[in-house]
Amino acid sequence: MIGFITFLKKELIEAVKTYKLLILGAVFLIFGMMSPLMAKMMPEIMKWAMASDPQTAGIDLSSLFTEPKALDAWIQFYSNIGQIGLIVLVIVFSGMLSSEISKGTLTIILTKGLARKAAILAKLTSAVLIWTANLTIAFLISWGYTVYFFPGEKLEHIGFAVFCLWVFGVFLLSLTTLAAALTKTTIFCMLSVGGGAVALTLLNIIPFINRHNPITLNSVPIQLLSGTIMPKGVYPTLIATSIIIAFLILASVVAFDQRGATKKSAVIAFLLAFLLVGSIIFSEGFLMKNNVNKHIITEDIIVGAGGEWELLGKLTLPKEASGKVPAVVLVHGSGPNDMDERIFDNKPFEEIAEYLAENGIAAIRYNKRTYTYGLKIAEQISERFTVFEETIEDALFAAEILRADPRIDETRVFILGHSLGGMLAPRIHAMGGDFAGLILFAGSPRFLLEIMKDQQNLSLDLIENKEQREAVIAINKQFIDKIEAGILLSDEEAQKIIIDEMGGLSAYYFKDMYDNPPAKFIADISVPFLVMHAGNDLQVYVESDFNSYKELLAGRDNATFMLYEGLNHLFMPSKVTDIGGLLEEYQIKANVDGRVLYDIAAWVKEN
Repeated sequence: MIGFITFLKKELIEAVKTYKLLILGAVFLIFGMMSPLMAKMMPEIMKWAMASDPQTAGIDLSSLFTEPKALDAWIQFYSNIGQIGLIVLVIVFSGMLSSEISKGTLTIILTKGLARKAAILAKLTSAVLIWTANLTIAFLISWGYTVYFFPGEKLEHIGFAVFCLWVFGVFLLSLTTLAAALTKTTIFCMLSVGGGAVALTLLNIIPFINRHNPITLNSVPIQLLSGTIMPKGVYPTLIATSIIIAFLILASVVAFDQRGATKKSAVIAFLLAFLLVGSIIFSEGFLMKNNVNKHIITEDIIVGAGGEWELLGKLTLPKEASGKVPAVVLVHGSGPNDMDERIFDNKPFEEIAEYLAENGIAAIRYNKRTYTYGLKIAEQISERFTVFEETIEDALFAAEILRADPRIDETRVFILGHSLGGMLAPRIHAMGGDFAGLILFAGSPRFLLEIMKDQQNLSLDLIENKEQREAVIAINKQFIDKIEAGILLSDEEAQKIIIDEMGGLSAYYFKDMYDNPPAKFIADISVPFLVMHAGNDLQVYVESDFNSYKELLAGRDNATFMLYEGLNHLFMPSKVTDIGGLLEEYQIKANVDGRVLYDIAAWVKEN
């Protein structure tokens, strides 16, 4: 212990004398100061750059730039520290360890009685202390400047976010220690660490590994601050990383042995352990990817089998069930969605189906007809295409599959319609769905065109340039006028009005919905309703849509209403306050809120 402390002091003093601590401190100090400053000045810098460019000079592009926020400052901070800062740290520490080994200066010290274990642990401890001090200083400076530039803006989980980055830094330092102990040269040490980081990044495509991969911690801080992930979602990654760090340290101590035979044994043991852990992770990842685990069964099915529009789908069931189980048909929102209703890396239907199966409820999901046959529909039936062909018919086919399955309780088949699917759920029920209950998941009882107008108005609010705003208004008015004229015509006449702005749909698509509003079907439905809405939904709205359902279902004892604050249209955590930020938010991997999943399962079981 005395030798360890003595060598640790020597390392810290040497770091000061060789200016390595000063170099790191300067880098982190600059990042701490510049991150909020750059976030504050970036819009002005971009405006200046565009004004200097002959191609954009003289054009008012101010509408393209939004007012920077505190989150932008932290994104800059974590991007800088999590990339350049950590690279500098690894380079400096690689030299601190490998150079002494290759030059033999460490060997001289070891011959004087210092235990090899103490030497390697002191090296690592000094690096961790230096990393901790620099990260803390940079964080506090960045926090102070952010509060100054963006007063009044509060972000949750700031402390936990920087802790996650700190743990990732400790992991890299532990990996560097092992690489130095094995390679002995600075260049090979850095290459080994870089190769390890690339390998972990490539492995991150497997969901199971993603949740246990140390490299994930580098992106977690921004996700925490933006509200797209909660701290509990990071716990598996932190636990796995802590175990890996302990293993790396142990392997470093064993490998840093003077005897060649021992070193070779350590390398072989490390590789075998790595292969063992890798095999377990890959097998688990394969099982997770194919939805094969001890709780659920997932089977491939065909919706509309034998017909012109066959669709691939999946039926998810609880693996161990005593008797027949209830089931839910998952119906997509608008657009060509796959069976998981995937938006970038977010898969709400997959999450819902698996959660229900794990809680004793079957679920069926399938690719949407426009997803599989979009080109064929456009070429053959676009003028007479309606929501019946788009959504209703396939939902009825899916319900038939469930009722024909002997494992399903045919009297307890429910429908969960998301967005457009929620709008159409009462109509699907009335046209033969005969469901035991309806879950209206971010739906609306209003005419689709009214919702489109609201969304367009929100988008117009983002355009500050008067000329650009008027141009967009004119374009919107063209196809809105076509729709409003078409819904008053006969079916045949409406089919002749083609709306190019809507991908070649005819006005008949909207006329069909106008003639069959949700209220028309809701009035005659006596089965239970569960109306679920997100407080931060910018595509359908609490006042116009959620409260309209309350009015339509007023006085019904079997109607349940659930409002979830802080969630978006996908029922995932949200911090976006205007429709312009939705696309960016959807690109960040998130999960359906646990409260929402629990409430769906509980309501189905009760009914």
